Amino acid sequence: MNKKTSRLLKGVVIVLMILTLLAPAIVSNAFTSSQSNSSTILDIVANRQNNIKQYGSFVNELSTFTKGMDNSLNLSKSKIQLIDEILALRNKYSSSPIVSSVSSQLLNTITTSSSTNISDLLNSIDLNLLLNSKNLAIESLTPDVEIDNMVATTAGKLSGSDYQVKLAGKIYYANTDSSGKPTSNKWAILVHGNNMDGQSIADAIGQMYLDQNINVLAPDLRGCGNSEGSCGMGYLESLDIWDWLTYLNTNYSGKCDEIFVHGVSLGGATTLFLSGLEIDGKTLKDQKVIGLVEDCGYTSLTGIVTDLLGSILGGSSSSSDTNSSIQFALKSLGLSSKIDLSSLNIDNLSETLVKQLLLASNTTGLTESNFDEKQNALNSLTNCNLPLLIIHGTKDPMVPFKNSDTIYANAMANTNIPYVQRYSVEGETHAFIVMGSKYNVYEGHVQNFIKQSEEINSGKSVQKQSDYVEEKEEKTSVIDSLIKALKLIKNQIIK
Repeated sequence: MNKKTSRLLKGVVIVLMILTLLAPAIVSNAFTSSQSNSSTILDIVANRQNNIKQYGSFVNELSTFTKGMDNSLNLSKSKIQLIDEILALRNKYSSSPIVSSVSSQLLNTITTSSSTNISDLLNSIDLNLLLNSKNLAIESLTPDVEIDNMVATTAGKLSGSDYQVKLAGKIYYANTDSSGKPTSNKWAILVHGNNMDGQSIADAIGQMYLDQNINVLAPDLRGCGNSEGSCGMGYLESLDIWDWLTYLNTNYSGKCDEIFVHGVSLGGATTLFLSGLEIDGKTLKDQKVIGLVEDCGYTSLTGIVTDLLGSILGGSSSSSDTNSSIQFALKSLGLSSKIDLSSLNIDNLSETLVKQLLLASNTTGLTESNFDEKQNALNSLTNCNLPLLIIHGTKDPMVPFKNSDTIYANAMANTNIPYVQRYSVEGETHAFIVMGSKYNVYEGHVQNFIKQSEEINSGKSVQKQSDYVEEKEEKTSVIDSLIKALKLIKNQIIK
């Protein structure tokens, strides 16, 4: 049987199984004896139906809100209102994974939109399309383990007790044995962006790791999802990822031999801050990390804030519009209402001033004595000795593409980094993978990077500068979508 025929037959089987899922009475009779550690088939059906219901309520309430928006407000104020409403609704329907994923897509669209008025912005969101997409509720990963009792020990130790907050996260096993334990000893920690959470980043890129028999840990960064605290812009988050690495090595001893860290946006910056971290004499290699993926991260705290504020202050908008744009920019970085910028203008804007503003905000976990060293992620990258994959869209309006150039140059200059792979995506905007853009090309890069990193970890030498030839972008077919949908339903259905 050739691959095409096999795939078609697999598609037919998937259709039949999905239809079966939609008939609880049939499922009840056919699968009464089928049990898993956490749920029965009926539980899965019920959860899916509830997920669809919550998603419908989310979209309907958001649609009602947008219809009542004041069109006389300037665009930045409208964006802030819309973001606040989406975050409130996501919190209201926090038990729905698809709400988490779709809200992240909406927030990314709003943040990166080039629309000049609220009507165009709402058209770009296309709420009518969302209303007709409730079937997306099947395309969301279901965690095998949920963690809500992690403590940010390292941040508390290095930055003070105020930063020792409770953290939450979710684990997704690639495969399990009869007792529900993971069979793979490989892991990926997925680090999300601002205004996202662990579930949304797992839904965006988790399957490409699970398909490689790699378990996934998707933490909620501080101030996001179910984690306490507030956004620290990267340094604090890197200390938290160190704690998650310790968690995996402690709780999955003997089942944790390889770990990848993959960050997007704020998560990309966090991965850079993590790249050369050493805690109590231990390095990332000691924590079993074998590769780092950095997607559209920035190189320094002062740099990204200065770039964003400079583009706003250098414009010709009115004072009111400028202030609103600044507040929106800070909100996009997780710094809304925490910094007093009343005295800021284009003439006095500098990284020195931004440094003082960030220190006064008391959010970064840094002090006057260590700010200059720790706020620049390139200082950490200097100590990195792991393979690195760098991803960035050339039309990123949030984190300028020049950050990617700088990261690549520094990685190539670091003789301790054994392998550097780069995926520069012409015309793509910020965190494009969250929107599902170029999925198969992105996945191909990740798969090649995994292969190269594992070869290096086994002691083989590879050429430092990657010569990987990426795939051509493919549009997702109906059969591909159904195959993906079935993968996201737990393993017990297909055993």
